[in-house]
Amino acid sequence: MKKSEVDVLIVGAGPAGLAAAIAAKQSGFARVRVLDREREAGGVPRHSLHTGYGLRDLHRVMSGPKYAARYISKALEAGVEISTSTTALDWAGDLALALTSPMGLEEVSASQILLATGARERGRNARAIAGTRPVGIYTTGSLQQSVYLRHQEIGTRAVIIGAEHVSFSAVMTLAHAGVQTVAMLTPEARHQSYFPLHWGTALRYRYALRTKTKLLEILGRERVSGVRVATPSGEEVIECDTVVFSADWIPDNELARRGSLQISESTKSPIVNHLYETSRSGVFALGNLLMPIKSADQCALEGSSLLSKNW
Repeated sequence: MKKSEVDVLIVGAGPAGLAAAIAAKQSGFARVRVLDREREAGGVPRHSLHTGYGLRDLHRVMSGPKYAARYISKALEAGVEISTSTTALDWAGDLALALTSPMGLEEVSASQILLATGARERGRNARAIAGTRPVGIYTTGSLQQSVYLRHQEIGTRAVIIGAEHVSFSAVMTLAHAGVQTVAMLTPEARHQSYFPLHWGTALRYRYALRTKTKLLEILGRERVSGVRVATPSGEEVIECDTVVFSADWIPDNELARRGSLQISESTKSPIVNHLYETSRSGVFALGNLLMPIKSADQCALEGSSLLSKNW
């Protein structure tokens, strides 16, 4: 098994991880390595084709792929080593990780390790939704990958579950794939995003925001045929062939749990101090691994702030 050493090892090549890697290089660390299990670095923005990225950190507005490319370019220019298709399997010591990649198994030790593994949306199974298992069910992330990376056909009529920021991103992704969003459902009394975002999206894409509406069951056998919902006036069926589960986030905390780091009972995120250091000395966590969920540029700013806080 190959063994190697670096000064800073970062797990997760999204905005938080890349920004932190750049900050580490700027602070004088010679060997900074970023890992990501995906084939390409950049995180979620690389398959979010819509605009709206970069306002807080780069002071300009750009599409997700351009935003991701900017951080990848800046990291490489700074001398950061980016290892894609590389998964951190487990801890090999207090400050060491066991990795697997197409090159084989490897153990990497570091003076500091940063976990920037992000968060994911709960899918249908995790939400305990009744019904069969037909084709046509996605999370926002899997939808974006299917549309922008794999260029797959999706459907014709979609219902989105959730009404947070990412839900409106799902509307735009569906429109790009030629799918009409017929309804966005939330059990809350209103959406959980900015009014201009909801207003502008609804005006352009003509969907119905259904508040105080709960998904009860997904209908259909081979393909989704509709959803059964509960509303203040009773139950009804909305016909559709696609269901997108959005928001309802859970941190990607498997590596943190494997390392026996202290985990918050409420958020399921690693517990950190004001320096983003976890219960294990030398191990840090930031970005959307730390709930609540944040925008990409907020995560990048958090990563950059490590320059002043720790490095």
